[in-house]
Amino acid sequence: MHSELAISAQNLGKTFRVFGHPGDRIKQALSFGRIRLHREFTALRDVSFDVKKGETVGIIGRNGSGKSTLLQLVCGVLKPTSGKVEANGRISALLELGSGFNPEFTGRENVYFQGAVSGIDKKEMAARFDDIAAFAEIGEFIDQPVRTYSSGMFVKLAFAVAIHVDPDILIVDEALAVGDAAFQSKCFQRIRGFQKSGGSILLVTHSLEQVGHFCDRVLLLDSGTLLADGSTSETLTTYTNRIAKGAARVIDRPAKDDQFSDHPAYVSSETRWGGGAATIDDISLTQAGVVNPDKFLAGLETELVLTIRYHAIVDRPVYGLTVKSADGAQLFTANSLQSPGAAVVRAQKAGDVVRACFRFNPFFDSGHYLISVGVAGETQDGLIAHDRRYDSIDFHIAHPLTPSQEVAVRSTFTLL
Repeated sequence: MHSELAISAQNLGKTFRVFGHPGDRIKQALSFGRIRLHREFTALRDVSFDVKKGETVGIIGRNGSGKSTLLQLVCGVLKPTSGKVEANGRISALLELGSGFNPEFTGRENVYFQGAVSGIDKKEMAARFDDIAAFAEIGEFIDQPVRTYSSGMFVKLAFAVAIHVDPDILIVDEALAVGDAAFQSKCFQRIRGFQKSGGSILLVTHSLEQVGHFCDRVLLLDSGTLLADGSTSETLTTYTNRIAKGAARVIDRPAKDDQFSDHPAYVSSETRWGGGAATIDDISLTQAGVVNPDKFLAGLETELVLTIRYHAIVDRPVYGLTVKSADGAQLFTANSLQSPGAAVVRAQKAGDVVRACFRFNPFFDSGHYLISVGVAGETQDGLIAHDRRYDSIDFHIAHPLTPSQEVAVRSTFTLL
């Protein structure tokens, strides 16, 4: 295995034996191979990829595509049926909820148990325990059996342990979807710090927002095979097109009609993906009559206008806006389906140009935030992304909140 690699998987495959009845396993064993009472299910077949040191790789795909099986093979929880996988460094993993923790042990006992599994002795874990307990924020429950924990409490403790055992490789399987917003923000800050320190991450999630924000590269699994391995934008577009059952057009970035990237606060590292039936070609933000100011005032009404160009028929367009903290925590989201102006949204055809307007009051503390926008189509199978521009605008709030300002963010949507 090359020294620059954190993980290397070569022709990895995993096949499970599936028995129709629990007793069939015993019957088959007692027959010494004369009777076959199982069928074989191949969860992964011939999967090969490398993860470089310091790289964050996302793994996406529909339910049952083999994502969790792949992570378990990387962690050594399962042995491959074929091929091999190697890891260079200490692995810390948050797999499905409950994995690796003994439900009868207290939180404290599980902390020491996980330390032992990671090769850290009791004395060293004792030195780290207070930091782990403080990060988890579960109070006196640290001395209660884990079986009494809520899913949120469990994830808090599991992540706290995972990030405090000095891993070289962090593996996360949907775990952060359970935590509350404040805890997610804290986790994302630690993940950013882990990335900056040169750690490697494998992230399985259905949140394409998280994939777009954190991942350098993305693997797409489909029915146990590796369908795509490429840049975040390219792989998310491939995934979108498959969900859309063959949306033909892939977005080129930047497009020749794109004025979006001329915005003074444009973030060139944005993640852009979608089927391309519509594209967001321009954006403007106005506050107190000033268009695209360098800084915005907290709590003052802000108008965000998108210019969307249609390249194909979209029967039920949906326009969206998300504001995130600099570390990736979602703070505010709105779309045309949720807004009073949704009734005015109508079908569009190729050549149509629409201006969509969101008005909102950014009750945020001073600092830098990230704006993501999108246009999708509502179908019977769910929302199909046509153009998603994640983390595309640096939204700079100049003044801190006062106590009287700390209220929920309000928004409205209209077509201009």
